[in-house]
Parts: sequence; C-alpha cells; structure tokens
Amino acid sequence: MSAPMNTRLPSKDIYHFTIRANVYQIVLLAVLLFLPWNTKTLLDIVYYTLRSSEIIIAAILSSNLLIGMYFSRNTFIKKSLSYRIRAIFKGFGYYMLATCFFHSIAVLYGAPFFESVSQTFHFGALLASTAVFPGLCILGLNLSNWVRVFSQNGADLGPESVVQISAVSSIIGAWLGAFPIPLDWDRDWQEWPITCMVGNLLGYMTGLLIAAVHLCIRYNKLKKHKVT
Repeated sequence: MSAPMNTRLPSKDIYHFTIRANVYQIVLLAVLLFLPWNTKTLLDIVYYTLRSSEIIIAAILSSNLLIGMYFSRNTFIKKSLSYRIRAIFKGFGYYMLATCFFHSIAVLYGAPFFESVSQTFHFGALLASTAVFPGLCILGLNLSNWVRVFSQNGADLGPESVVQISAVSSIIGAWLGAFPIPLDWDRDWQEWPITCMVGNLLGYMTGLLIAAVHLCIRYNKLKKHKVT
C-alpha cells in the first residue's frame, strides 16, 4: 500500500451511523457465535456447523445490505428499476464467485477435496460474506473503487475504511483459525472448518472494532484540526 488513507472528514451523520453499524454487527455476531456455544442447539456452531453458519451468513448479508442501502439511498434509488435489478443480481453473482474462489483456496491449502465439500463451501460463503460482500455493498461493482481502497490505500474515512480493515482482518482471522486443527487435543471444535469459521468471525469483529476506534480517533482529530 503506497499512498496514505484519505483524510477527508466524513459528515456527522455518516460518522455516527458507521460507528453504530459496527457496534450492532459486533454485538449481533457475538450473540450468535458465543451464546449457543456447546449448547447442542441448532445455533451451536460446534455441533450444527452448517445450520449455524447459514444463520450467521444470513445475518451478515442482511446487515451489510441494509448498511449499503443507507449509504446509497440518494444515488441508487434514483437509478431505473432495471438497473437496480441488474446491479443486485450482479452483486450476488460476484458474491457466489468469491465463495467458489475461497472454497478453491481452502482446498489448495489442505481442505478435503472429496469429503466435507458442503462444510468447505459454507466456509467459503462465510469468508465471502465478511471479506467481499461488505465491499460490494459500499464500493459497488466499479473495479477502480476496489483498486483505490485495497491497492492504493485510498479508502475514505468512514464506511470505506471499515470495509478495508474488516476485510483484511477477517481473512487473517480465517488463516489463524487453521492452526488448532492439526493439534492432538481431540476436541469436537477442531473438526474442519469450525476453527477457521470462528477465526474468520473473530477477525471480522476485531476489524469492525479497530475500524470504529480508528474512525473515532481520526474523525475527532480532523474535526479539531478543521476548527483550529
């Protein structure tokens, strides 16, 4: 990343909504992940990995879709109905491509090729939900926006910086989650891909928290500098 992050001061509404949205997602995912832990209910990711991951994925997708609709309410709604329908289908098409991509990467890194196919696909869908889908909702389908945010470090302070930080941290979390799998502890939660899913979610939540703190510090610093 060669250029500094954009230091343009976001509006007060964007600032407050972004902070609230991050906190909401962190609380929601923490409840869905940890409250049912080891309860052997349908939401328990250890014993019902596929069902619980589907619920978590749905929560992440719906949350980010609502967040994206809020930030694009003054532009997207003005487009024609056919344009909006095409954009939605394209967005979910790219999301499915990202799911297949992460599925393939997981297999290349050692995930079972013939066994646990459904589990690996759900892991790919979860990782795509945290690393790609928020970007689709905020950055859209314009490739130049993605290059600016992720390659040139030119993310605007606000939702774009949240997308940048949370996407990177969720991928790192998923990677770190693979480390406990080969350990000789003989625990139920060591089965593929539970630890990678948990690591992905913890990384995503950590990224949201870091992004919120970063936004708060930078916003107040820029606001103070603007006043003086």
